[in-house]
Amino acid sequence: MPDSASAALTWSAALDTGLDDVDREHRRLLDIFNRVAGTRDRDALEIALRELSDYAVYHFGTEARLMRRWPLPASHRRAHCRAHQRFRGFLGRARELLDADPDAVAGEVSLFLAQWLQHHIMGMDRRMAEDILALQQGRPPVERPLGDAFDALFDGLCERTLALVAARCQLREAATRRGELEATLRDSNGRYRDLFMHAPDALYVSDARQCLLVANHAGLALLGADSLAQIEGRPVSRFFDPADDLAPVEAVARRLDGATLPVEVRAAPPDRRGWRHLMVRDISERRDLQRRVLEATRVEQERLGRELHDGTGQRLVAIGLLARAVQRGLGHGNSAHAARMAAELERSAGEALNEVRGLVRGIAPLRLAPGSLSEALAALCASLGCRYAPQGQPGDLDPDVALQLYRIAQEALSNAIRHSGARTVDLLLRAEDQVLTLCVRDDGCGIGADVQQGLGLSTMRFRAAAIGATLSIGAGDSAGTAIVCSLTRADAAGHH
Repeated sequence: MPDSASAALTWSAALDTGLDDVDREHRRLLDIFNRVAGTRDRDALEIALRELSDYAVYHFGTEARLMRRWPLPASHRRAHCRAHQRFRGFLGRARELLDADPDAVAGEVSLFLAQWLQHHIMGMDRRMAEDILALQQGRPPVERPLGDAFDALFDGLCERTLALVAARCQLREAATRRGELEATLRDSNGRYRDLFMHAPDALYVSDARQCLLVANHAGLALLGADSLAQIEGRPVSRFFDPADDLAPVEAVARRLDGATLPVEVRAAPPDRRGWRHLMVRDISERRDLQRRVLEATRVEQERLGRELHDGTGQRLVAIGLLARAVQRGLGHGNSAHAARMAAELERSAGEALNEVRGLVRGIAPLRLAPGSLSEALAALCASLGCRYAPQGQPGDLDPDVALQLYRIAQEALSNAIRHSGARTVDLLLRAEDQVLTLCVRDDGCGIGADVQQGLGLSTMRFRAAAIGATLSIGAGDSAGTAIVCSLTRADAAGHH
């Protein structure tokens, strides 16, 4: 009988059929079945189920031979064989469920298989044995109903059990997939939140009413807020005019303390809820750089005017006077005097030409041939009296990258010569597998806070950002200042 706490079967007199061979095989069948019901290990279950299936085939063959040997009613033989086939089918289904839920195979499925076996032995097998014993004693088999309805009930219960276990496995798999998807979604949301909260630009989310819902750290700082509660739920228009699309729009941001600053606003299209992401960038530094560039341009124009007036202009006046003296000397037949004046004329014209070339060198666009950055830097250092130390070959750089690196080096060298009081200024260009580094070092007096905010360094930072490079300014190894510009080889070769 089945144990109430498990699917195990114990032999009892109620299971005796009276046929010794059949009863002996039944005992062996129950021993194998109990191994199935008594283990939860997937591999051990598979071995036990295979042995149970093989022995059931052997046992059912014994019963089939007995039914053929004795003239049992054909309807009884057919019903008995169909029952055997169904049991083998149940075992096959149970083996299919092993990978999904071995506990259910050893539990609920085995329990119903145990009840089916008990019912089959006490029902069909016992009726078969009674009919065979009656025929052995010379009596006809007893006519009795086949019990198809009861058999069908047990078959249906076992079938539904297998179906329910399969459905439960599918639900468990679906729940596992859902859990994995939810974990992936949480991980993705966490990464998005980290990126959002720590982005260098001010980011906001507004609702369908155009009121602020979320702001990152940079967004709170831009508006002068210490916490989200100070701006949450307030209209976007309180702080700046929102943009209509991704195209950048320059506007004025109004901080909580009443101060204003120029900003650039971009807005993503609204989602299905009407929410939208806003990116706001403080362009105060850019505006200040533009203003200082305009001021520097004006100052440079004035300097060029003075240089042309006081230097080149005066030399041209002298050249004109010398030309007139040569003309007078030739007119009076004084060829020796005219020759001396002509020589002086040639010298003055050469000096004027050199002055013009010097002015043009500072304002004319620089054009670097492909692969010529190192050569151009060497010439620059030679003209300024600085030391140049290349390491590796930079290769063919993007023309704009090469030009910006040259200008950064030019500005850094000029600053070191003019402001540091250094005895030596070195330029290093180091080309490694993945990184290209430009470094200007001096042994001067160091760099002050006022110089850190100067136009020259601001321009260098702007140029570095334009090509995706990083620029650092700090103390040298022993003294002085080191300006280091680094960028990846990928950016150096394919800047857009």
